[in-house]
Amino acid sequence: MTTPYAIRQVRNALLAIAVIGSLTTACKKSGIGGADVDPRDQYVGTYEGTSRRTYYVSADIFQGPIPGTSTTTVTKSLSPQEIYIENTVVFNNGFTGGYTVKVTAMVEGANFTVIDKQSDQIDLPSTKVDAQYSATGVFDTNTKQIAYSATARALRNGAQYSRTDEITSTKK
Repeated sequence: MTTPYAIRQVRNALLAIAVIGSLTTACKKSGIGGADVDPRDQYVGTYEGTSRRTYYVSADIFQGPIPGTSTTTVTKSLSPQEIYIENTVVFNNGFTGGYTVKVTAMVEGANFTVIDKQSDQIDLPSTKVDAQYSATGVFDTNTKQIAYSATARALRNGAQYSRTDEITSTKK
C-alpha cells in the first residue's frame, strides 16, 4: 500500500513543478528577457499644428514669415533608428499654395536628422534656384509635440539665398 502513496507524492511534486515553472516563465519581466520595446513607437502617429516659411536674401528677410497649417505623419522605417516623416503644409492669411515633403530621418533619443534629402529648390520671383537642404527636429514626449526645422541655401549671381521652414505640431 505504500506504492500508490509514493506514486501520488511523485505525481503531486511533478504537477507542482510544472505549475510553478509555467507561472515563472509565462510572464514577461520588464527589462529582462522578452522582446525590447522599440523607442520609435512613441513617435509614430499624426500631428497637426502650424508652420512658418521665410525667404532671405543675404541674411535679410526677402519674404515672410508666411504662416500656414501643417499635418505631419510619422511612421517607422524597416531600418532600426529610422523614421519616415511626411509634412503637408497649406499656407494661409492670403498666401496661396503649400507643399508636401517626404523624408527619412535618423532618430537619436528624442532628436532626429533628415538623411535622405540634401537638395531642394528655392522659388524666386522669376526663377528657381537649386539649393542645399538640411533638416533636424525633436520630439517632446511630455507635450506630444514635434518640432521640425529645415533650411535650403543657394548662391546665385553672388547673392546668398535661403529659405527656412519651421513646423511645430501636436499629436492627435
